[in-house]
Amino acid sequence: MGVVSISPASIERIGGFLGQRFLNNKEKRLKDWTLAEEFISMYERKSHQDWFWIGEQAGKWLDAAAYAAVISRDEALRERVLQAVDRLAASQERDGYLGITAPWHRTPVRGMQLYEWYYLIHGLLVCHELLGSERALETAQRLGKFIMRTWGVGEGRFPLMGRFPGNGHDGGEGTLILEPMVLLGMRTGDDSVIRWCVETLQMWDEWAEKYPESRHTGSYSMMKAVAQGEAELYDVRDNVHAHTLHMTLLGLAALHEATGETEYRQVVLGCVDRIRETMVFITGGMSSGERYVPYPYYNPRNDIEVCPMHTWILLCAQALAWTGEARYAEEIERTLLNNFLAAQRADGSNWHYMMPMNRPAQPVGTPNCCNSSGPRIAGRMPTFLYGRSGQGLAVNLYCDSEVFFGTGPAPGAGGLGESANAVSVRVRQETSYPSDGRVELTLEPERPCRFPLYLRIPSWAKGTEVLLNGERAAVSSGAAGEGFGGDRNPATGDAAPGTYAMIEREWRPGDRVEIVLPMPIRLHRGARELAVLRGPLVYAYFQSQQDDPQRFYWNHGLYPDDVELVIDGDEPHELFEEEAAPEGWLGPALRVRAVQKPRAPMFAHEAANQRLPGRKEFSARLLPFANHGAQGGPHAVFLAYTSGKENG
Repeated sequence: MGVVSISPASIERIGGFLGQRFLNNKEKRLKDWTLAEEFISMYERKSHQDWFWIGEQAGKWLDAAAYAAVISRDEALRERVLQAVDRLAASQERDGYLGITAPWHRTPVRGMQLYEWYYLIHGLLVCHELLGSERALETAQRLGKFIMRTWGVGEGRFPLMGRFPGNGHDGGEGTLILEPMVLLGMRTGDDSVIRWCVETLQMWDEWAEKYPESRHTGSYSMMKAVAQGEAELYDVRDNVHAHTLHMTLLGLAALHEATGETEYRQVVLGCVDRIRETMVFITGGMSSGERYVPYPYYNPRNDIEVCPMHTWILLCAQALAWTGEARYAEEIERTLLNNFLAAQRADGSNWHYMMPMNRPAQPVGTPNCCNSSGPRIAGRMPTFLYGRSGQGLAVNLYCDSEVFFGTGPAPGAGGLGESANAVSVRVRQETSYPSDGRVELTLEPERPCRFPLYLRIPSWAKGTEVLLNGERAAVSSGAAGEGFGGDRNPATGDAAPGTYAMIEREWRPGDRVEIVLPMPIRLHRGARELAVLRGPLVYAYFQSQQDDPQRFYWNHGLYPDDVELVIDGDEPHELFEEEAAPEGWLGPALRVRAVQKPRAPMFAHEAANQRLPGRKEFSARLLPFANHGAQGGPHAVFLAYTSGKENG
């Protein structure tokens, strides 16, 4: 029994840092009607002749806006989404084609075509599921039939990998269409769609060998080898595209749900574990540029794309739904609270395409894949906070919020239980996490009822205390779910890091659970450079936030490369001092001794070089990396450090 993300309709309130970023995303990006109008009208005009993948935008907007409308009870946004569905349906051609491409420009097919339809079908299915739009489902069904007639196995159909031109995606990446097609078949009960999915999967190996130019995806055999530890992720295909690989794995996960074939689940979980163990950065990002590459080609200055982060979060949510293992929820937290939200402009208006750890982010710009992937996850972000597990509730991420659920067996999408004897329970969470480690939950069942409550204890939170109505609670630790067997420790007072602590009892109105998470400062140290972490947050040095940023108009005199932290002790808590973050920023800030390195002798004459700043000590201010979108200027997660002896 795993942990299934809670229904968006179950969320009553979300506050704190995540809540503000969710709200900003909705108000400044999803409700940018000029953008939304352009996305939909492209389907009505059908005049696009470029290879660029702009057709994905409408589907991602539908998906994100539908989630955000339901979570925030925004009727104006909900109505806009339903109007967009009607317009898309009206623009669908008689044969089921629904796209932006001019009729005379559809052969040869664009390499990005199935990528666009991946998101369009997803968006339509979300509108059916969350908004009850039957027209969205009918439109998706007609498009699915069109895809099955024109793509797949058999004479006259396009293979999912082939010699297709594309905007950097030559050769196509059609394995990714598996997920939305499986979901469509499951939603409609159409077995012919599932059969088409199985038939095309059986051709992946042959197509991969026949069309080596299809570099973005790879063979099923190689994915299986990665899952079994017999190959590396970058062996799936030379320069394999991380985001496409993630989407393909999500398709295998869906196919397991549709067919019950255990091998698909094994491949997905095996690959997820390999990504987690070998490819995820401390900030929760992954890939170099857009690719999984061999280790010599990784550097903190390299670009980190937003798109694979968004599908990584979805993969971890799927693994959590299957297993109930806390480590997958921790990966969601790591990515959300660090690299992912660092890429969002703080006001929610846009997203960076690339968000490196030690180099300025790629400037925000016109619509692209990443500034639509970011809003897609941000729009459903509150659903990751809680999950249903058996008859209980799991708290996956700590955030000021309020939800309700029903006891009894959980329905597939979370929310109220379906049992006639279900008891409605409201849960209020009050906390300043991740700035502070104290969390208070107040439970308000409509009448006394028994169910398990699962509290995720982060792997770094050794010594966590759990109190029930002011007294130390007896908890058991393990994966979330029923039928614990030997995997869950007996009830004690200890909450083991990296697990879910469970309290099962008869809950009464007003019961309070307090979690006190230690927030240790930790050093992720190499031979010459280190990164600083506090609780779940990775910190960064922002030049713009120093006491003396040494900036004159657009001229930067001081860069992160010019700074060394002074680490002259073994206890991080003795080296750093907490202080308030700037207004509107996630905190706290951390103060630490540092030295400014002497400048390189860049002038031709020594007299001029003598006027450059020399080595001097100063107090550096570090702030959570997730604040990146609130500022401009150079930053660095990894900083050089010194013992300080040479400065004494």
